[in-house]
Amino acid sequence: MLLSLFIRNFGIIELLNMDLDRGLNVLTGETGAGKSIIIEALQLALGGRASSEQIRSGTEKAMVQATFSVDSLPSLNTLLEKQGIEASGDGILLLSREIARSGKNICRINGQVVTLGFYKNVGRYLADLHVQHEQNSLLDQERQRKLLDRFGGKEMQKHLEEVQSVFNKWKSARLRFEKISKTAKERARRQETLRYEIGEISSANLKPGEEEELLAEKSMLANAEKICQLATEAYALLYDSGGGQAAATDLLARAIAAVRNLSSLDERTGSILATLENALYQVEDAAREISSYRDRAEYNPARLEAVEERLDRIKRLKKKYGNSISDVLDYLDSAGKELQFLENLEEELEDAERQLADLEAAYSRAAAKLSAARRKAAKQLEEAMTRELSSLELGRMIFNLDFCELTKPSEYGLEQIDFLISPNPGEPLKPLAKIASGGELSRIMLALKVLLAEADDVPLLVFDEVDTGIGGRALHAVAKKLSLLGKHRQVICVTHSAQVASHARAHHRIIKEFDGERTITRVELLDPAERLEELSRMLGGKDITDITRQHASQLLRSAAKH
Repeated sequence: MLLSLFIRNFGIIELLNMDLDRGLNVLTGETGAGKSIIIEALQLALGGRASSEQIRSGTEKAMVQATFSVDSLPSLNTLLEKQGIEASGDGILLLSREIARSGKNICRINGQVVTLGFYKNVGRYLADLHVQHEQNSLLDQERQRKLLDRFGGKEMQKHLEEVQSVFNKWKSARLRFEKISKTAKERARRQETLRYEIGEISSANLKPGEEEELLAEKSMLANAEKICQLATEAYALLYDSGGGQAAATDLLARAIAAVRNLSSLDERTGSILATLENALYQVEDAAREISSYRDRAEYNPARLEAVEERLDRIKRLKKKYGNSISDVLDYLDSAGKELQFLENLEEELEDAERQLADLEAAYSRAAAKLSAARRKAAKQLEEAMTRELSSLELGRMIFNLDFCELTKPSEYGLEQIDFLISPNPGEPLKPLAKIASGGELSRIMLALKVLLAEADDVPLLVFDEVDTGIGGRALHAVAKKLSLLGKHRQVICVTHSAQVASHARAHHRIIKEFDGERTITRVELLDPAERLEELSRMLGGKDITDITRQHASQLLRSAAKH
């Protein structure tokens, strides 16, 4: 059950903290006081839609926090444990939601940040909300199917999940079959193209890194004369000048001889001698490498032309098949695999067709089981709704579910569900959308919520003005139904009806005030005397008389007897 609700900077609410009781809790107050805003805040705390427009003007963020007792929800506790959320020792679960104008949306469970998807899932275990105008959704056939499936419980959910699983596999198999079928029509042309491309790339006999080597060789061949000139000059300076100027090796040799003589006189110059000898060896090695490099730099027009032609061929292949030789070779590999696939296409097509047929058969079996379960649940729902509607002063109404078979498979089965009613004996059954009044829709929705609460075992039911458009005996019946529902569930109800409010276990009055600067909303838990005054206001408006007080007192005594 919901123990408390804390709200900060949400709508016209600056700060509000309210404690909830077991059974039926009612929220009353003047129109515009903020009753429905409290329900909106609870929706947000349970994972509902968030908008920056919900944030109180002049502030940057809003926060709502709902505290639940979850001792009686082992399945929820199991879900939390799998997510790694530690439960408090006293069975308390704290849901906290913070929204900011920047778009930031933070969800926490027992202080741990979680994804909005998981947060919403937890909220579904805790409460079922019926907000204003939701009864209009009852006119939608998709919504009607979902309500029937919910009523069917775990068995229905099992059949529905099986249908969805097989449907998704069938859908993938159908796409595969259609793709292969389309490919089969274009196979010959594609095979010819692939064979040409494979031949063109294979004949080039490309090697990774080849292009870089060729570019280096091209540069050397194109500049052979200059390279030879510079290499000859460097060799002469290092080893063999051939003229009057001494080469580097000659100078180093003379320096070594001098230092060797010096070291015989002073041993401390031995390290200098070693350095010079090492330098001579290195210069001689460099001279030999320069000589070898010069010999390779021979000008060869034929080889230059061959290198340029090879580079041009690589360039053309890269333009068609990739940005590098590696990309071209990858394309060659994928083209080979595709060609192999096309050459075995008949086998692939047969396999795809066989898989599609198997899944179609599996879907038909799963959908048939789901249909049978739905028809069984539909009969039970019709019987249960007859009892519930009778208790809500709609005893003459006939409630029926119509099954319309779909022409093609869907992830929800092979039928469409339509809620039909006959408001009065002798009148034909017609869809809800065509003949139900607002008051009838409210009571039908209330009856469905009662039945679904029993099927789902949701601990909290929330109704926002479910008594709209109802009066007289029907309103009294709704009040009794909410009261009875409060014996088995926690119920929160926003109401303008004194009859409904008189049945409350806890009566909260919402008050809107102006403090001289801003409009604020606060909540009061009424004691017996305050409750009598509030009921009198609801009955008589601003002019409260002894007669309205007597009427209010009578309502309280009648509700207490009930």
